[in-house]
Amino acid sequence: MKRRKSSLGELISTFVFIGMAIWLTYEGIAGYSRGEIIKAMLIWLGGFLALIASFRFQIQIIVNKLKKQNEN
Repeated sequence: MKRRKSSLGELISTFVFIGMAIWLTYEGIAGYSRGEIIKAMLIWLGGFLALIASFRFQIQIIVNKLKKQNEN
């Protein structure tokens, strides 16, 4: 499979997702220390989803390989 070049916009959005994951993790810790357990867990969920979003192109490659294996 030929690998395509990524654009500058894709690189910027990846760094934004990583930055948001770090920031949301920090905010979740702050909320947890204030005793806001449910709010902290939801914030951590958002941080986890942002982290997963930063790997969206690698996940796409894995999913495409799995689809190709299922077709054969």
